[in-house]
Amino acid sequence: MLLEKIELEKDEIILKLIRKHWFIIGIELFGIVLMMILPFLLILITSFFPELLAFTIMTNPPLVFYSLSLWLLLSLILGFTVWTHYYLDLWVITDRRVITIDQVHFFNRKVSSFRLERLQDIKVSINGIIPTFLNFGTLRAQTASALESNFMSTGLPDPREIQATIQRATDARLVVLQGRLVP
Repeated sequence: MLLEKIELEKDEIILKLIRKHWFIIGIELFGIVLMMILPFLLILITSFFPELLAFTIMTNPPLVFYSLSLWLLLSLILGFTVWTHYYLDLWVITDRRVITIDQVHFFNRKVSSFRLERLQDIKVSINGIIPTFLNFGTLRAQTASALESNFMSTGLPDPREIQATIQRATDARLVVLQGRLVP
């Protein structure tokens, strides 16, 4: 569904689609699952130690049920927000340009692109033990544009391979453009 919205040029080929690393969404969803379990743990603790919070549970069960339902609903909404943000954030590398789609909120999306011949610098950084072992990091691309000249995304899987793919595509694009200029 998302790719149908991207208008490719005639004969433009998609080389690679990149979403954030699975560890990024895994950690975020793990935190949300812990958040969902927290009320049940509190109820379990109060059942073993009734002197802690038994007055609230015993005196008003509908309020506890309502609060628990509201907590679970908000946790699920947060979980779907995290999944939507993960699924809709995308880097599309074609043989002519790089398209970045950043889902900021549910109804706020930024789509940017730059042509490969305008690429000036591409930088990869992998900081930390877990990103090093799982091979994910930050990719920054700087273009020759006066307006929005930096494209950055964090948590991309195998950023060195992405950098190499963009470099190969840029080199191939420059060869094609130089071939058109020479009579």
